Amino acid sequence: MNKKLLALAVAAASVSTAASAATIYQDDTSTLNMGGRVEVRANFSDANKTDADDNQYKDASRVRLNIGGEQKLNDDISFIGFTEFEITEDQSDATNSDDALFNTRYLYAGVNSKTYGGLTYGHQDNAFTYLTNFTDMAEVFSGYINENNVATSDRANNVLRYAFNTEKLTIQASVQGDSDSDGSALTQNADGFGVIGAYKLTETLEVGLGYAQTDANDSGSDADSTGDNNTYTAAVRYTNNGILLAATYEGGKIARSSADESDFDAADAYAGYTFGDNNVNMTYNYYNADETSFNEYNVNNVALEYARYFGNATVYGAYAFNLLSENDAADKAQTEDEFQVGFRYAF
Repeated sequence: MNKKLLALAVAAASVSTAASAATIYQDDTSTLNMGGRVEVRANFSDANKTDADDNQYKDASRVRLNIGGEQKLNDDISFIGFTEFEITEDQSDATNSDDALFNTRYLYAGVNSKTYGGLTYGHQDNAFTYLTNFTDMAEVFSGYINENNVATSDRANNVLRYAFNTEKLTIQASVQGDSDSDGSALTQNADGFGVIGAYKLTETLEVGLGYAQTDANDSGSDADSTGDNNTYTAAVRYTNNGILLAATYEGGKIARSSADESDFDAADAYAGYTFGDNNVNMTYNYYNADETSFNEYNVNNVALEYARYFGNATVYGAYAFNLLSENDAADKAQTEDEFQVGFRYAF
């Protein structure tokens, strides 16, 4: 995702997952696009150390490939389909180091209407993603606080989503059935829903509210008791002449089962400035569950980042200063600083 272009075009109704895609076929009614990225990333942190390996370095490289199409039925209605897969190296076993791991990021299809909005089903963004993308704008250290509820996580499968937007108003709603996400163990085999509304008060200022709720348990079995995961949010973003300021607050309840629940508070903030082909930004990520049994999900850090764009190529570096105390963490690795550098070529 080209963060520079996003920072300059945040007025879009949703974040495009194929910003650099090339058109490989087009006629009067149909369009087929293909795109992706190759991204090499190196992470340095004491959190990467293990009992067997005293190495701070961890490779985080990945490849993403996507293809999407649209066919017009008439001037108002079109049919769409999109899929994207992420490929990483399996480094869990030295004898298996050349094996690849595949992850489905998107796999959905549906219908779009310029008048009535769009309806899609499959593995895709939740309605909540529109608001959490206000602050999830950094190349590395942003977008932590929404991953513990399947209805608020960035992507999940078995999602039916409706999206409608005008020049100023955006409304989205999504429902999940037996849905999983790429988040924590709390976001498996869950049923739920989410709804958001956002409004542009001016050309530069947009505000939004949202609510999401799912049943959940970390066993992944529908036979076990389920707890209530519910999240409410308020978000705001300001854009003007290369400046992007955004903040998101979340609160609600996190659950492993009906007998193991906790209230939580969370906040996410982004302050960035784009000048020429450069972007500098600072992010803040905070998540705190009241019950100590949920300490493994707590986050508290401030990060600084610089990115330089060369057309389809991007180079960046970011450092996260960890502010989480050991009393609020499940283990010491959770409190360590991180430094990450990366190079991405998008096509």
